[in-house]
Amino acid sequence: MAFRVAGLVFLAALAVDLLTKQWATAHDGGVVFNDKPSDLPLRVVMSIVAIGVAVVLGRFAARRGLGRQWGLWIGVALLVAGTIANGLSALIWSQGVPDFIDVDGGWVWNVADFEIAVGMAGGILSVAVTAVVVYTRETMSRRRAARARLS
Repeated sequence: MAFRVAGLVFLAALAVDLLTKQWATAHDGGVVFNDKPSDLPLRVVMSIVAIGVAVVLGRFAARRGLGRQWGLWIGVALLVAGTIANGLSALIWSQGVPDFIDVDGGWVWNVADFEIAVGMAGGILSVAVTAVVVYTRETMSRRRAARARLS
């Protein structure tokens, strides 16, 4: 089930990014084109590594009795969608990747950039929360065992 949800999040995020870029370029409202190369093969490899890490972390969490890691899978889906979308965008638009969302500090982003940032933060936060839960469970279990031996 987690894989299906992640797949749907990936497809939705990819579509939203590409459609908003299409809309922004059609309306020519302050679009800045980032002319960095696509690096699509590198982006695909990085995405496969991210998915592999998520599989390993998800299996670790399941072995610890923590169930499915929804935050991890949704985070990875957003991260991969944003990464692939920006790689495809450099191939779709000859001028480069369209950026059209003004961010403080003089930065101009697109939806994929936000997907990457939110995906990374969500995935990291999910792993951190899982680590705290595992640590707390194991610590409490050891304390209970020590108290039982003393009784």
